[in-house]
Amino acid sequence: MVKRVMFKDNFYYILRDRLDYTNHYLVDTAAYLKSIEFADKVRREFYKDKFFLFIIISLINLPSEIIRKARFYKSIYDYSRAEKEIEVLKKELKKYEKYKKS
Repeated sequence: MVKRVMFKDNFYYILRDRLDYTNHYLVDTAAYLKSIEFADKVRREFYKDKFFLFIIISLINLPSEIIRKARFYKSIYDYSRAEKEIEVLKKELKKYEKYKKS
């Protein structure tokens, strides 16, 4: 039986760097999403007793609000995609470690 030996080639280090980058990206995106949620909470508190002002301002800013919500949902998508990428990267890096121990 022939043993396949997997050496830590350049691709291993690329994967490792990508894992570090994705972990940092995940932290930054989580902070961004929390800041958006906090801004929404502040907005709700401010307009709690100013219903007519809320309606007027919302109509004026409707195009901007649509873009802001689209960016928010895109960030949620990117966050979940980064989580999945981390999972796949860890599996791939474990293959290198598995062959190293054999």
